[in-house]
Amino acid sequence: MRLPLPCGDSQHIVGSPTQGGNVTSTIRSRKRPGVLFGAVAVTIGLVAAACGGDDGGGGGSADTTAAAETTAPTETTDVIDPMTAVTPGGTLVMGIEADTSSPWRPAEMVCAISCHQVIRSIYDTLMIPGSDNVPVPYLASAVEHNEDYTVWRVTARSGVKFHDGTDFDGAAIVDNISRHKTALLTGTAIKQVTDISLDPADPMTAVITVEKPWATFPWYLTGQVGYMASPTWLAASDADEALRAKPVGTGPFVFVDYKPQEFFKAEKNPNYWNAPFPYLDAIEFIPIQDGLKRRDALKAGDVDIIHTGNGEVITEFRAGVDGFTSEEITKNGETAYTLLHVTQEGSPLTDRRVRCALAYASDAATTNEVVSFGVNQLANGPFSPDQVGYLEDSGYPLVQDMAKAQALIAEYKAENPGELKISLATTNDATNLVIANYQKDWYEEAGVDEVTIDQIDQAQYIVTALLGNFQVFQWRNHGGVDVDQQYFWWHSSSSLDVGSLALNFGRIKDAKLDELLDANRASIDPAEKKQIAEDINRLFATECYNLWGSYQVWMLAHKANLMGTDAANLTTPEGARALEGAGIAGTFYPHTLWLQQ
Repeated sequence: MRLPLPCGDSQHIVGSPTQGGNVTSTIRSRKRPGVLFGAVAVTIGLVAAACGGDDGGGGGSADTTAAAETTAPTETTDVIDPMTAVTPGGTLVMGIEADTSSPWRPAEMVCAISCHQVIRSIYDTLMIPGSDNVPVPYLASAVEHNEDYTVWRVTARSGVKFHDGTDFDGAAIVDNISRHKTALLTGTAIKQVTDISLDPADPMTAVITVEKPWATFPWYLTGQVGYMASPTWLAASDADEALRAKPVGTGPFVFVDYKPQEFFKAEKNPNYWNAPFPYLDAIEFIPIQDGLKRRDALKAGDVDIIHTGNGEVITEFRAGVDGFTSEEITKNGETAYTLLHVTQEGSPLTDRRVRCALAYASDAATTNEVVSFGVNQLANGPFSPDQVGYLEDSGYPLVQDMAKAQALIAEYKAENPGELKISLATTNDATNLVIANYQKDWYEEAGVDEVTIDQIDQAQYIVTALLGNFQVFQWRNHGGVDVDQQYFWWHSSSSLDVGSLALNFGRIKDAKLDELLDANRASIDPAEKKQIAEDINRLFATECYNLWGSYQVWMLAHKANLMGTDAANLTTPEGARALEGAGIAGTFYPHTLWLQQ
C-alpha cells in the first residue's frame, strides 16, 4: 500500500457537522487540464509485490552502484488522450509470473503483483494513484476527512452498477471494507479502523472512523482494501464456495472463466462506467513462473505481453528484439532482498550477530553482475533512490567482509555450543536457485555449519511467508511513496505467532521501530516524515533485520503492435491522470491497452 504526503490536492472547505465529525478537507473528482505528467512508478496494494520473483536480487550488498554493462533506454512511451488514434477490439494474452490468489474475494485474496494485474480487470478501486503522487478518486467521487484525520467519508460515484446489475453505493463500500476489517489477512492492515457505517443522511456515503490520526488513509483505498466487489455476489458466495472463483465487480472486463495455475479469462464490459475504456474485446492471463520460459512464450507468440524482473530478459530486450518493444519501471520501486525471521523461538537469527554476519558474508555485486547482468542498482536499505528515506550511506555493510562475518559467527558459537544450521527458501525459478546456491556458499564460509535450500512453488510462496514458516527467504517488497505504506510489514502489531497469517513476515518486534512508524502515520510535515524515514533506514542497517540486495527494475515486454501500457493513459471522468506504473511496478491498467492494426 502506498501512502504519500497527506491528501495532496485537497480542497479545504468549511462544512457543517456531519455524521462522524466535522469534515474539514476533501479530495473530490474534479476537472483537470489535459497535462502530460512525468513518469513515476511505485508499489501499492496489500501484498503487492511482496514475493520472491525472477529478479535476481539476492541478499547482501557490495557497492551502491552496480557495474552495469547495459543501459536502460530513455522513457519514450507516449501518453494518448482517450479515443485519439486508438483502434478498439482484439484479444490480449499476458504471461504473468504466478497465480497466487483464489478465492477472488477482495478480503481473502493473497495478492502479489500478478494477482493485482489480473483482478484489476474485474474490480475498480475507490481511488487510484494520481500522476502527482497523490491519490485521486476513481470509483469514489469524493474522499473527505475531519480536522484530525480520525474520520473519513467516502462517497460512491453515482450511476455505477456492478456486472450483475447491483447498484454501487455507500452500502457497497461499507460491506466491502467491513469484510476486510474482520479478515484474517487484510484485517491487520486496517486494524486501526474502529467503525465502518453508512451515513444515515446520505446513502451514497460510507463513514470510516479510525482510533488515532491517520493522515495517509486514502492510499489504502488505491489497493486491495479499495477493490469493490458486488455485495450481491459476496452474499451468494458466502453460501456457495464455488462462486468465490467467479468475481463480480464494476471493472472494465467481466469474468468469463478461471482454471487455477492455467488461465483467467475476461471479456469487455460493454457498459463500463468510465467510457471510452476499455479498448480490448477480451483479455486472458496465463501464469508462467520461470522468467526465461515466460520470455520464450512471448517470442513464440503464445502470449502478447509479459512482465519480468529477470536481468537476462531485460538485457535482451534492451538490446532490441525484432517485432517486440518494451518499457521499464524503476522509480519508487521495490527492493529485492533476503527476508529474515528474526523472532522465531530457538532460531539463531534472533541474535543480531548472526544476522549481521550474514550481511557481511553476502556479495550482492556478484549476483547482480553474474545473475542479473548488472541491470539493478545495489541496495543498502529498504528505500530505493526515489523514495523518502533513501540514504547513500545507511550504515549497512557495503562490501563483503568475510573476516568480519566469521568473527561474528565465532563469537556466537562460543556462547551457543552446537551446530549452527539455517534453512533458506526460494522459488522454483532457475535464476533464484542460482542465487540461493551463492548464498549457501557465503553463509557456510562464514561459519554456518549447514544451509539447507528449500524450493517452494511460487503459488505457495507468499502463504509460506505469511505463516512465518521460514528462516531465510528470498523476497522483494517495499516500493512506495510514504513510509506508512510499510507500516503493516514492520509494526509489531502485525507480528503474529508462526502458523498465523501475518503481514509482518519477519515477525519484527522493535519498540523503536513501532514508535517511528506511529509518528510517521500521524504526521503531515514532509521534513519530519523524511527524518523518520531516514531513521528507520538506519535502524534496519544497525539491526540487520533484512539482507539488502538490489533495487528492482521491472520491464513490460510485448509485441510491437500493443499500445497503451503507460498507466497515465487512464483518466478519470474528470480528467485526472493515473500514475505511470499503475502504482505497482511491473503492472499496467488493462483499460488502456489496444492493438494497432
